[in-house]
Amino acid sequence: MNKQDLYLAAVATDLKVFMLQCFGTIYPGKEFLDSWHIDAIIYCLEQSIRGEMPRLIINVPPRHLKSFIISVVLPAWILAKDPTAKIICISYSDDLAKTLARDFRRIVESEWYKKLFPEVVLSKATENELVTTLGGFRFATSVGGTLTGRGGDFILVDDPIKPEDAYSEKIRNDTNEWFGSTLLSRLDDKRLSVLILVMQRLHVSDLTGYIEGSGAFHKLSLPAISTRKTSIRINANEVYVRPEDEALHGERESLETLQRIRDEMGDFNFAAQYQQRPEIPEGAMFKRKWINFTARMPNRTSEGILIVSIDTAQSTSETADYSAITVIYSTKDAHYVLCAERGRWDYETLLHNVLSIEKRYNHEVTYLIEYASSGISLVNTLLKARKSVFWDTETQMGKQTRASYVLPIIHRGRLFIVNQEGKNHWVEPFVTEIVSFPHCRFDDQVDSLVQALYWAERRVNPSGNYLPAAA
Repeated sequence: MNKQDLYLAAVATDLKVFMLQCFGTIYPGKEFLDSWHIDAIIYCLEQSIRGEMPRLIINVPPRHLKSFIISVVLPAWILAKDPTAKIICISYSDDLAKTLARDFRRIVESEWYKKLFPEVVLSKATENELVTTLGGFRFATSVGGTLTGRGGDFILVDDPIKPEDAYSEKIRNDTNEWFGSTLLSRLDDKRLSVLILVMQRLHVSDLTGYIEGSGAFHKLSLPAISTRKTSIRINANEVYVRPEDEALHGERESLETLQRIRDEMGDFNFAAQYQQRPEIPEGAMFKRKWINFTARMPNRTSEGILIVSIDTAQSTSETADYSAITVIYSTKDAHYVLCAERGRWDYETLLHNVLSIEKRYNHEVTYLIEYASSGISLVNTLLKARKSVFWDTETQMGKQTRASYVLPIIHRGRLFIVNQEGKNHWVEPFVTEIVSFPHCRFDDQVDSLVQALYWAERRVNPSGNYLPAAA
């Protein structure tokens, strides 16, 4: 087999090589600058379409090939492997959706694609839809567009909102509502169908912020400048160790270039679009810089308390608040958040999740529960099981008032988030909710955290002055 045949064989079997061939077709004569972050994206996509990550979020700065890879290359690859696949591609505008659809069509109508994948034959080709003779299709529409009668095996959402609309609460809410009420219902199989969202972050309440707290999504977040040393898997056998203060793709945008961009657009916009860490511009109660992170679990002593703090919801409907569980180990010197999770659980699932924590940490647990809704039943069940239970009946106190009482603890750097080697996927949504409070859409995890700190501080630090006397 000659070199050309070997190369074509690789194009047909390797998504990265296939992407390089597509790049040459769409951008003839343009140099491709490779980077580890492209391998990381492709590795996640491979896992996703195999069903190992059926729900995937990728957050990446602008101009890093995200639309080309997600909306052009990936659909062409999926149909190459399965010409019956049904693919729905979503963008923020019809014009962008049509542009990406045209690029996709150039790929599947290219001579090399037809040669390698002869089963992909188009029976219909319009601006928005290309259909194969075997019934597969790529259908393109914009956010808010009609999907009546449509169902998909793959839904690919690419930049659902444009930057200039990020601070329109109405547009954000309309986008999120359309996603929750319309787009999710278009998945043909809720268990096996694949949903991928790729976007630059724009606001704490953008679509990523809206869906990531569910816990159902894997997430790959790629800030333009790394803020700490992280390990990112780039294939099944390799991990890229990214040092602190490294540019994501220095050959294209150096640290100096990124600093110039930061100066031009301002820290706030840069933090969202380039660093993937949107925050409220003003009025937030807790600051990210006050929160500490550690990769090590705290040493347990006889004076420490392992706390499971539970904030229960009134309903399990898709529009209801979440039930939130926060696991904290409190000592005289600090409070360590070991784990946080939230979900719209029925009572049996909530009880199972709560009881599993004691087995997980193999340690005596103190349960703190808001005495309302399903929390009342939970208190009674745990008391019958002879568990150590305290319940909170001060539910009439305002959320911000209660939070203000524990603010000194966080302000003085006594809150630590345990993030073992950056592998804890709950950390970023949890911290984002804290630093966005009281402006975040959901505040159930904040309530759970505040409940724990409010109760624990006086017990582990009775002589301290971290809480105001009025609390």
